[in-house]
Amino acid sequence: MTRWFVIFASVLILAGCGRAAPSVEATAPAAESAPVSIHTAAAEARDVPTVVRATGTFVADESSSVTPSVPGQIVATPVNVGDMINAGDVLVRLDDRDARLKLGQAEAALLQAEAQAKRASAEAKRNAELVQGGLISPSSYEQYTTQVAVADAAVAQAVAQVDAAKKAVADAVIVAPFNGHVSARPVAVGEYVSTSTKVVTVVRIAPIKLQLLVPESAAASLRTGMTVTATVPAHPGRTFTGSVSALNVAIDPSSRAMSIEAKFSNTDARLMPGMFGSGEVQLPAKERGIFVPESAVTPLPNGESFAVYAVDGEAVRVRVVQPGERRNGKVRLLAGLEPGVVVATSNLGKLFEGARVRAEIPAATSSSERREPKGE
Repeated sequence: MTRWFVIFASVLILAGCGRAAPSVEATAPAAESAPVSIHTAAAEARDVPTVVRATGTFVADESSSVTPSVPGQIVATPVNVGDMINAGDVLVRLDDRDARLKLGQAEAALLQAEAQAKRASAEAKRNAELVQGGLISPSSYEQYTTQVAVADAAVAQAVAQVDAAKKAVADAVIVAPFNGHVSARPVAVGEYVSTSTKVVTVVRIAPIKLQLLVPESAAASLRTGMTVTATVPAHPGRTFTGSVSALNVAIDPSSRAMSIEAKFSNTDARLMPGMFGSGEVQLPAKERGIFVPESAVTPLPNGESFAVYAVDGEAVRVRVVQPGERRNGKVRLLAGLEPGVVVATSNLGKLFEGARVRAEIPAATSSSERREPKGE
């Protein structure tokens, strides 16, 4: 009996020990998370040109709303919107039949005037011999010389009328004032136009101008001829280079800004009037800039700010930064970081304030380090 009691008690003790084990495991502290593997890069300080940044709109170098010199009915429109044209190309033709009829009348009147002048000159020449022989009085001869003067004046008037009639015929053909493109043609064949009707708009976009508003504080340092770089949303990743061509002599009192113009060659016609452009005017002075790889900068959850993860020993710290221009895989930080600070460039989505990290050496670097002992 006692033997069976001892065995039963032992089983209970063992069972109790087996049930107690899970409770010990449940109260044990959780294992610390493994460090995040990252690649790193140090913030670099470089001398960069001092720039004045501004935004503006591209406008045509020249723009002309062409109107006819004479009224008339349109009989031909040989150009369309978007066509490239040269100075003197025909834009619109007007009905010139009436002008040609008037030209014929003027030319006939000129022939008549010239014939009368020829006859008057012959009469004066014949009577000049008579007055020398005393056959007629000098006063009588003056009548013939007067007739010659009147006839010559009539010829001059007829010539002017012919020239005016020729101009009216020429004015029926409306031509391009300069090389450029047709940006608008609001008329069609059959319409009657007056001298105030805009028939075609011609623009010259090579070169093209960018109108910028720069702050008053930068106005005194700007000069014509300074290099200007511009970017447009229509051509991401491409930079256009031009120069300052004009500076306004007055500051706008409402915005405290000065308007300037920069010209770009635009030989490939990539830039068009009306495009929004962001420009940078490069000044002669230099300034220090802090650069990090683009992969080191990440947006914060608020969607308005940016940050980098600065490596602090075996952990990272969040540093809010203000990014600037991006070029060749690098981004300039205008504020928030000092040169020499090491930042994470990979696995940013797994990082947070105080996260433990382990910096990895790139494969090329580690392999070169492994080869160094062989050279000793």
